[in-house]
Amino acid sequence: MKIISSKLKAQSQKLKTKKCSDLIMYCIVFLLAFSFWFLASPVSAQQVTLSIDPPIVQAKIKPGKAILVAYTIENKGDPTTLQFLIRPFIPVGQQGSLTVSPQMEGPIQFNLENADVVLEKPFFFASNEKRQAVVRVYVPSGIPDGDYYFMIMAETVPAFSLGGQSTGVASASLGSPLLISVTDSGITEIKAQVAEFSFHPDTVVKIGNKLFHIVDSAESVSIIGSVRNMGVHLLQPSGIITHRFGTTKTEYKIVPQNILSSSQRIIKVEGELAGEAGSTVTLSHLTIGTHTVSAAIMLGDDSSTHYENLAFLVLPIGLMKTFFIALCLLAFYFLFRFFTRKRTH
Repeated sequence: MKIISSKLKAQSQKLKTKKCSDLIMYCIVFLLAFSFWFLASPVSAQQVTLSIDPPIVQAKIKPGKAILVAYTIENKGDPTTLQFLIRPFIPVGQQGSLTVSPQMEGPIQFNLENADVVLEKPFFFASNEKRQAVVRVYVPSGIPDGDYYFMIMAETVPAFSLGGQSTGVASASLGSPLLISVTDSGITEIKAQVAEFSFHPDTVVKIGNKLFHIVDSAESVSIIGSVRNMGVHLLQPSGIITHRFGTTKTEYKIVPQNILSSSQRIIKVEGELAGEAGSTVTLSHLTIGTHTVSAAIMLGDDSSTHYENLAFLVLPIGLMKTFFIALCLLAFYFLFRFFTRKRTH
């Protein structure tokens, strides 16, 4: 009986310990839930929607002269803190990309003519508010002719608290390129060339002394044309790209776009067949036969026209490969039958 009584006491002690542990666990869960629902401050995500006008400005300035450029910034989102910045940039790659410098540098001098706004000094920007920034651009005397590129930027300054509530930090930056051409005579010299005019994919087959460029009829052909600007001023190429097959002729107008000084850029055409990021125009569903693609490109208003030509043969290469494999299998089958019969006889 003593043994049974001690066992009952031990079991009772275990039950009391378990109930105590469960009670402590429930209290911890209750305190965490209470803290989450009643003590946590509300969080709001800030929506930033800004616009700037004009989106791009191009200006010719003589050394020793100054101009005024007016920009309008509109806030279509939540209230925010904004500041105006001016930074130089350089073109990168062949697709119109650019890199903005983190610091202001260069001989061109800038100043805001507004009495209530200073460059790189934050100010409060309310919802649906419009603010004008009048930028004074001064070109000192003695600066050599050439292009100088800057980005007029409106950048938000993140605020970590608003009205006693935690605020989701939202940052945004938008800019308007300012393309300044410094010229003492008022004339910009154009120095450029067609850097590339090719197509892809391109399979070259040599028969005798002749080279044949062959394209599979099942594939699309990407025409790639690019212009290299070797001068000190920007240029806007124009012209026509023509695709001919038999008596059919299709023309594509080249879209005017800035090619900045000392850079190279892929030209683009208007219409639905405009190429993707790395090409000028894409030709699809080509008919079997000989196709030619020509380009007449003017590199400037007063420059002569540059002519480029391509020719390629469209064949059903995939179908031809399938037919060749089937023909080889058929020949192997007949050879196998021939030698099998010969051995039986």
